[in-house]
Amino acid sequence: MSHREHLREPGQAARHGRKALHIAGLVLGGVALAVLFAFLFGLVVQALWNWLMPGLFGFKTITYWQAFGLVLLAKLLFGSHGQVHKRHHDRFERHVHSRFGKCRGEADGPAGIDGVPGNGKHWRHFREYWQSEGRAAFDAYLQEKESREADPTPSK
Repeated sequence: MSHREHLREPGQAARHGRKALHIAGLVLGGVALAVLFAFLFGLVVQALWNWLMPGLFGFKTITYWQAFGLVLLAKLLFGSHGQVHKRHHDRFERHVHSRFGKCRGEADGPAGIDGVPGNGKHWRHFREYWQSEGRAAFDAYLQEKESREADPTPSK
């Protein structure tokens, strides 16, 4: 069945229409929540200013729109415009990679420790070593340990 025939099935167009309406509703709901948050934030700034500033510094009380304007002005003057968030995110990402790299035994950089098996860089070599020599050495170690535990003669 072709794509066009598939869309002509009964109810298919209605489902696509409902999906589009659902997405449009989510977008409008998000915009409405953003506007509501902005208005509530202005009210909070107004309430805090009118509570603190006249008593502490003798400033006049402000209206809602003055508080909203202060928020916008502060954003323009001191806002990050996305740059501080990006720098913070990059710093956080480097920190996480550094911490997890240490946990996995990865090198810390050019002057760091050598990678150990399991960090991805030498994993293939470790697997080859384990298959050729490591398993036999480990089995010999276990046999020696079990024989010592079976013969508890103290060695001086």
